[in-house]
Amino acid sequence: MFEGLGIVAHQTAVLFLLMFFGIGVRRFAIFDAPSIKRIADYVLAVVTPCLIVTSFQRPFDRSALVGVCLSFAAAVFTHLAGMLLSRVAVREGDEPRRRAMRFATVFSNAGYMGIPLQYAVLGAEGVFYGSIYVVVFHLLCWTYGVWEIRGGFKGEGIVRVLVNPGLVGIALGLPFFLFSVQLPTVVAQPVKMTGDLYTPLAMLVLGYHLAGAKMAPALARGGTFAVLALRHVAIPAVLIAVLALIPDVDPKVAVAAVIPAAAPVGASVTVFSARYGKDAAYPTALVAISTLLSVVTLPVVVSVAMHLFGN
Repeated sequence: MFEGLGIVAHQTAVLFLLMFFGIGVRRFAIFDAPSIKRIADYVLAVVTPCLIVTSFQRPFDRSALVGVCLSFAAAVFTHLAGMLLSRVAVREGDEPRRRAMRFATVFSNAGYMGIPLQYAVLGAEGVFYGSIYVVVFHLLCWTYGVWEIRGGFKGEGIVRVLVNPGLVGIALGLPFFLFSVQLPTVVAQPVKMTGDLYTPLAMLVLGYHLAGAKMAPALARGGTFAVLALRHVAIPAVLIAVLALIPDVDPKVAVAAVIPAAAPVGASVTVFSARYGKDAAYPTALVAISTLLSVVTLPVVVSVAMHLFGN
């Protein structure tokens, strides 16, 4: 277990050191907010699909297909568990703030933190299984997430559900896997090189936003600690317990599922709050606090999963 803890702690530390580049570009005004937004858009629209397509460049394997199905089930279960637990435990504050806290509880930073850590700990196979979580994340984020933040749902976001980076990557990559098709080297190499940009660019964006957060007011609210307890401890613990009941579960599938379940609060809570005219200052602070807390919690939770499932 301690060996696993050291591996995950090392990889988490690497990710956080990369964030300091993002903090630096904000402190020294190298990039401004519109520039960072364009970088984030590029990561989502281009780099993410390339990373997923590269992870699907592997011969068809029936056991891997079973792993994909289990990854999908685990992702759906994790989000549903978050929805239920947030309804029970998050009760502090006015209604708009409660809705933001519930959103933050359910939706982790599965992309910016989850995928880099899956790649670092499990390699391309981790991204292969982890990309399924991203697809479920987007499907629920643009349906349940929109409804939660807005306090209602009028059909907006359906196009985003059907056309999102995770789903596009799966749609492009899955046929290659199912039919054991390998891209020509002249195509595969630039796709892989573009996908390799994911981690440094994602951490740059995350660090930029982290540098602008005002965390003290958020720490004065009791609801903040309820969200953190659910997001960092309760939800991954419930998932680990359920996966442990499955006989002969593939260790890489299990660990790949636990990583996004244990990831910090996703920046999407800030994006959606701003998009729909809600207060974005508190969600931004919540993302920052959760991200810093994950320096401790992510290595512990993931190493427990690695030890338990024998990865």
